[in-house]
Amino acid sequence: MKRRGRPVLWTAILVCSVLFHLKGITAPPFDYHYHRQTNTAAIARNYYRDGLHFFSPQIDWEGPGRGRAATEFPLYMWLVGVFWGVFGLGDVWGRVLSTAFSAATAIYLFEYLRDELGETKLLEAFAAALVFCCLPLEIYFGRTIQPEALALFAMIASLYHWNRALGKGRSPAHWSAAVLFAFLAVEHKLPYAYFLGVLAVLAHIKLGKKAWTDARVLSAPVVALGLVFAWYKYASAGTYVVPTHEGDFLKLFDYGNLPHYVFFQFTSRFPELSATYAGLALGSVGALELVRRRGKVFFAWWFACVCVYIVACGAYAHYHEYTSLPYAPINAAFIGVGAVSLAKKAPVWAALLVLAIPIHAVFRINHWYKTSYPFLTSAARAAAKVSGPDDLYVVNERASALYLYFLDRRGWGWGWEEHADSSEARLQETIREGARFFATRDSEAPRYVSSRYSPPVYDDGRFEIFRLTESTASRP
Repeated sequence: MKRRGRPVLWTAILVCSVLFHLKGITAPPFDYHYHRQTNTAAIARNYYRDGLHFFSPQIDWEGPGRGRAATEFPLYMWLVGVFWGVFGLGDVWGRVLSTAFSAATAIYLFEYLRDELGETKLLEAFAAALVFCCLPLEIYFGRTIQPEALALFAMIASLYHWNRALGKGRSPAHWSAAVLFAFLAVEHKLPYAYFLGVLAVLAHIKLGKKAWTDARVLSAPVVALGLVFAWYKYASAGTYVVPTHEGDFLKLFDYGNLPHYVFFQFTSRFPELSATYAGLALGSVGALELVRRRGKVFFAWWFACVCVYIVACGAYAHYHEYTSLPYAPINAAFIGVGAVSLAKKAPVWAALLVLAIPIHAVFRINHWYKTSYPFLTSAARAAAKVSGPDDLYVVNERASALYLYFLDRRGWGWGWEEHADSSEARLQETIREGARFFATRDSEAPRYVSSRYSPPVYDDGRFEIFRLTESTASRP
């Protein structure tokens, strides 16, 4: 296809991507993985309110503290903060930006595959980009309020520019772009450092042994990782949000039950969420075509690197579905090639299998969109009725960022029943540090609070707020 025809394909890819990400696009962030989403939204809101100081991300769940938070590179959160007040959309901008990054990822994947497979295989590249848009994990996490979409975009953009940088002319512009995007990918999701191995394999395949003595190839990971190290060194002095020290990562990965995690990943999550069962069938055909018949061994190495990354992430990958997002582009490449190859021999079967992918996705992840805490939609109004904007809250919720975000207050939080032995002492400690209100829903906590402090100042039958002022009856 001539260059002037490519915008038509880009438009089709863009429309497909946006359509699959529209569901829940304006929903508040208390759908699935609400903890990570409200963490991100809270930092973005603080950027918006506090002057967009890029190097000073701030959280809400460390009491009155307004110091720097130890987060991943905050570009995504900062961008959400930049747009926050436009059209009054607030945290919806997080979903909008994620959707935009997802669409850009699909287009970059198309362009990379077009380069790698050749113009005669343009249909395969196009099919792969469309398949990418409708894989279950990509549909859901491609529009959540968290940096996954930006990180995946940066990864595929880096691959595209790195491939160009290794080609004729060895373009310095493409080298710079590849390094910048590799930095952004790893900086937003540190475990994505595995992708530097993918880039190394591509360099070896393109340049042979010369890759290991080539100054630009060798300097690329040094520059990217040097910038990553610089940020995490800077961020590690702040209040914990994500792991920034070696010990933090060891706790997060927790290899104690690794065999179970690996079995689960490859027998459940991969076929159900990363590829779909129909995608497995088409992907097998595509892998055979690409790797065995055409000798495109890079795709096999790319897939292997993702598998190693998933295993290496241990418990972190087991408990967080979004860690499997890196499968989406390589799986889409295999599936796209497989669909086109099968269509030449059995078009009806190819069409049915392709159609089964989005159908599987819709039914498999439908429950993720359901809201778990609808009563929180009125939490900010409730807090505004009974307290001032600077009053500190204690919330009875393990994911403290969730309640505090919707209350629009700072403070502390933990699960009262989960820490029953220490909850009363912890409450007293936070009061000494300035806590003035306690927010909860039905649990054991209100019994203690109502017996010692004033009756609730807000109670809608689902959610209660107590003023932490001792009642007359509780005083000696």
